[in-house]
Amino acid sequence: MKRNRGTATDAGKSTEPNESIKTSISNAYHGVALIDKNYAIQKFNPRFESCFAHITGTAPRRGLSVISSLFAKDQETTCSLFEQAFNEQEVISGVSIKDTYYSFRLEPALDRKGNLIGAFLYLIFENDADDSEPAKFQMNFQALLEASGDAVIVLSPEGKPIYVSPSVENILGYTPEETMLLDMYSSLHPDDVLGNQKVMEKAILNPGIPIKGHRSRIIHKDGSYHVYDSTVVNLINDPSIGGIVDNIKEVTESASPGESDAQFANLYLNAVEDSKIGVWEIDIVSGKSVRNRIHDQIFGYTEQLTQWDLPTLLQHIHAEDRSAANEIFTIAKVEGSFDFEVRAVWPDKSVHWIAMKGTYVKGSQSQTERFSGSVVDITERRTTFHALLNSESRLKGITDHMSEGLIVADKTGRLLYWNAAAVKMHDFMSLQSPPKNFTELLKHFKFEQLNGRPLPISKWPLTRLLNNEKVDGVDVRIKSIKKNWVKVLRYNGGSFADNHGSLVYFLTISDKTEISNIKKHLRDSEERFLDAFHASPVALCITSSKDAICLEINKSAEELLGYSYEEYTGKPILTLNGVPLGEMKKIFSRNSKHSKSWESKLSISTKRGQKRLILFSVEQVTLNGEECRLTVFVDTTGR
Repeated sequence: MKRNRGTATDAGKSTEPNESIKTSISNAYHGVALIDKNYAIQKFNPRFESCFAHITGTAPRRGLSVISSLFAKDQETTCSLFEQAFNEQEVISGVSIKDTYYSFRLEPALDRKGNLIGAFLYLIFENDADDSEPAKFQMNFQALLEASGDAVIVLSPEGKPIYVSPSVENILGYTPEETMLLDMYSSLHPDDVLGNQKVMEKAILNPGIPIKGHRSRIIHKDGSYHVYDSTVVNLINDPSIGGIVDNIKEVTESASPGESDAQFANLYLNAVEDSKIGVWEIDIVSGKSVRNRIHDQIFGYTEQLTQWDLPTLLQHIHAEDRSAANEIFTIAKVEGSFDFEVRAVWPDKSVHWIAMKGTYVKGSQSQTERFSGSVVDITERRTTFHALLNSESRLKGITDHMSEGLIVADKTGRLLYWNAAAVKMHDFMSLQSPPKNFTELLKHFKFEQLNGRPLPISKWPLTRLLNNEKVDGVDVRIKSIKKNWVKVLRYNGGSFADNHGSLVYFLTISDKTEISNIKKHLRDSEERFLDAFHASPVALCITSSKDAICLEINKSAEELLGYSYEEYTGKPILTLNGVPLGEMKKIFSRNSKHSKSWESKLSISTKRGQKRLILFSVEQVTLNGEECRLTVFVDTTGR
């Protein structure tokens, strides 16, 4: 195929994306990248980065050829499609990427003057309806955000911006493009970081419920700290949004906190109007309730009921689950929150699975006592998963008897299955059921690195899987908050597609506590040995097993042999003292079947030219898992 290629400098100039192109890429729903006419990546958004890593196992970068990386299995055909998009300026869509669950779309990319600078490459997961952007998000939620005067940022579960409203520039001073690249926690005043982390954790644990944010100081683009109020709501489970919505407003420009809250409440209610999350609140004292229309639809009603109190709610729960649900609400009055899955019975007697999550609030004078939360219809998910388990009953029987732990989760981080070993390793035998969301583990454990430092949520094994990162032999130190034990667990993981093509993630777990304790004991023993080694008045040296390279030498040996540790570093011991290398290797590579130690006598020269007769004893030792030689030097000159 003949192509006219310009110089690297010319190509760079001609394909440099303008600000409008950059902003369009950053705010696109699908994974999208700008590809120049040499097939090189010039600009991409976070979703493209995630999809690219999922397909290839590596991260994309500017200048990388998509033909040799993303389309390595079908290069010739893909080149032809790119050429068609370049030369004929046609939109090409619905092309599957070989051996993946993705398809792609190509659209010609033009600069401000209408000149072709490349093509937009969209990566589309096959479950994402057609290759167009989700109508709900584009027409409802996004339109509302762009019309709002507040800055609205949609964050991933890890806190990375995945959408930024244009009004952010009026609030923070940064353009949407610049905001997409910000580390939100680094932009906070250090004293406000912990408060914001707690708000985010609370939002993750309470999907669909608006959470009042921590009043914070954020670095404005002018370099000074400005004070902002925020309200966040977790809409990760809403497929039309898929993130945590953070509504930010500068305090100095706010008419009043109440007005700000009311504006966000209206924005929020409009945004979830077309979602699948039911939001509700029941005043237990008065029996009055507030619900959105989705709530009553989840319970089988096309029109909203006039009366809905706690007894009415319990009446709509399956008779076999009603007692357990009532007990959970009773416990929630003590613990302050609830999270459970039960069967609901519709007016037409059909049975549906629902997930309820929320909080309990009691007023200071007992005049206010209410439950509030969210409800989601999970019938399809439960049916799909149990059908999978039933069709694989033999496999389930095996997993229940595995010595290794096994946890299965969906793409939202919902924990679908724990085998018996995983329940036992995490000490959940006394619970009615293990946690159903991985962030709930914060109530039970502190997660640490092996050195005792806290392990961020973004580095948890399941979080890494959800971010398409590799989890292979990841050791985590977990401390039980309530039972005061410590374990070291090793995690391996991966993903597979279920019958509907949706990704399901799994983690296998093995208990490495005993091995970790043994290794620590060995490290401590080796540290004590090395302390004694350097403090000994006897001349000592540690060398590699066969080539006699000096690894450690104490002060006494330096004084006897005449050379320092720095001079011996990387060199076979005694070769500086006039001993031939061949003779040293022969002595130190000796390995007696009857003894692990032996003696030799050599005549050496010190750095000052003094002749000495040295008797040395060599013994095999193991340090840090490596076989070494410990040598004791004795000066026998004149004896």
